[in-house]
Amino acid sequence: MLRFDEDLPALDCHAHIAPDVTPAQVRGLEGAVVLAVTNSLAEGGWAADYGDPALVWGCGVHPGDADALAEFEPDRFAAIARRVALIGEVGLAGRKKDIERQRSVLAEVLRRSAREPVLVSIHSASAVGATLDVLEANPHVGAVLHWFLGDAGQVERATRLGAYFSVPGAMSDERIALFPRERVLPETDFPSGGPRSGRRPGDTAGLEVRLAGIWRTGQTEVRHTLWQNLRRITSASGAADRLPERVQDLLLIA
Repeated sequence: MLRFDEDLPALDCHAHIAPDVTPAQVRGLEGAVVLAVTNSLAEGGWAADYGDPALVWGCGVHPGDADALAEFEPDRFAAIARRVALIGEVGLAGRKKDIERQRSVLAEVLRRSAREPVLVSIHSASAVGATLDVLEANPHVGAVLHWFLGDAGQVERATRLGAYFSVPGAMSDERIALFPRERVLPETDFPSGGPRSGRRPGDTAGLEVRLAGIWRTGQTEVRHTLWQNLRRITSASGAADRLPERVQDLLLIA
């Protein structure tokens, strides 16, 4: 068990890490806790068997991956979902042509995971309203809207639906300020987030500095707030019980 006075490590609630990551590469995360999303059921099934105290692996069906959408099998997804604490990356990508297939898969993912104690990391680029429609029809207490670009009204709607928001360093201060402080989680979206979002998974220190300015508080308090937000959503969803023991211990002291 960790001491209650021990510092909390950096937290990254949405990053892409190859399922064949090596122990040396994990050590390069410098102690950060990372929620690692995958793009397909094949990746998610492999990652579910990867045990590491710093990585929380997700099972995803990325809306921008046509092969992952075509290969989606509801029963196979449900079997993997029973073994993980995170579903992701899933969602809608409005610039893709197969939006109806995306809607169908997202709705099925949310239905199949509705009773699972998991977080769900949801992509909504160029399809904010449609994504909220699917989420409203298929609610999930563990929903986390990743890099959410909705306007103030859509942020309010998402909040009413119970969603949290994972924000990257590449997001503007003005947009970050739209999100309720108690619903914000940090992310890098590595490697898609670009240098402003972090040089590696877990590199959220720059984001914490900006949040300290937006929220008019200290960086230490920001980190505790982010961990407390994670504790709140993992407790409400039940996902806390599936997290690695080290992460569970950190949540206890947040």
